[in-house]
Order: sequence, then C-alpha cells, then structure tokens
Amino acid sequence: MEKGIKSRRKILGVAFKLFATYSYPDVSYSLLEEATGISRGSMVYYFNNKEGIFRAVLDAFFYGPDNLAKIKQEQNKSLKLFYNLFIEKIKGNISLLLPYNIPNLSEARLNIERSAAQFIPGFKQKMATTQKEDGEIWEEVVRNSMESGELRGDIDIKATAELFQAITLGFFYMCSKDHPEGGVDYLRHLYDAQYALIKN
Repeated sequence: MEKGIKSRRKILGVAFKLFATYSYPDVSYSLLEEATGISRGSMVYYFNNKEGIFRAVLDAFFYGPDNLAKIKQEQNKSLKLFYNLFIEKIKGNISLLLPYNIPNLSEARLNIERSAAQFIPGFKQKMATTQKEDGEIWEEVVRNSMESGELRGDIDIKATAELFQAITLGFFYMCSKDHPEGGVDYLRHLYDAQYALIKN
C-alpha cells in the first residue's frame, strides 16, 4: 500500500512537470516511463490512461487545494476573513509546488489549461461552471458582509464580487515568476486595497 501511494505521487509529480513544459500530445507514455522509472502498466493501474493522469494532475495541483467552496464552509460572513483564508490556502498550494522547480508557475498553469481545453473532453465546460460557482461564492460573501455591517450599505454587490474574482484570476495568470510567495503578498495587498474602498 505504502509503495503504491509513493508510486502514484511520483507519477503525479513528474507528470505535472512534463505537462507544464510540453503540450498534452507530446507527453507520451515512453516519456513518462523514462522520467519516473515506473512502467506503463503501473500507470494504467493507478490512472486508467494518460487522460486519467492528466486529470489527476489538474485536480491535485490546481483545482483541489484552492477550492473556494471549502473556504466558504469555514467562513462566509466576513469578506476580510474569507479572502485571508483563501490567501493562506493559496500559499499552502504554492509551497507544495515549489519543490518541483517550475521556473514560472503562471506559465505552467496556462500551458496545462491550454492543453486541457484542447484535448480533455468537458474541460471548457467545467472551467466555465467553476468560474460561475466561484463568482456566486464571492457574491454571497460580499452580500453577507454588507448585511453584517462590515461593508458599506451602498456598494454594488455583484460588481464588488466580480472585482475580487478578477483580482484572483489576474494573480493566477500573472503572479511573480521569481518570487511566487511574494506574489501572494501582492495579492493580499490588492485585496486589502479593494477592501479599504468598501469597508464601513
């Protein structure tokens, strides 16, 4: 069991680096075998096929750790607490990615998402659904924060939620190449600046 967990983690880590560097069709089983030292048969056992490996990379490195719905369950009554919790989750995810020595995490994300949109069935729809759900969560948090008196009563709830979501998306695609953790501090700075304009 322990060996299986280690092998699965190794496959995911190596696949992440390869998919971050090459397009989906260029990452062959031969390349994965050479880079991991693990047989194709074992990879199929753990993930069914190459698409399964790719989907597991997406979930493990991008769309699991930063899930806004999980944060909403913890804190959705205060906008400031909510976005600070989100920042801590992003920091934790980045710390997991740093050991893979990816020179530019934003570029890696773009490369992987471009491949996913082109080659993984249903990915575009999933992305659209996720963005819609995230927008609704930001909107709920802003509404609750306004109703609690944390935020001014005259703000446009939907527009404010969209601004916070836009700041987030901008960070994911433009965070610092050389200092990703510093990029998270800059994200906090942007959130704080927007928050200062609307707080009571």
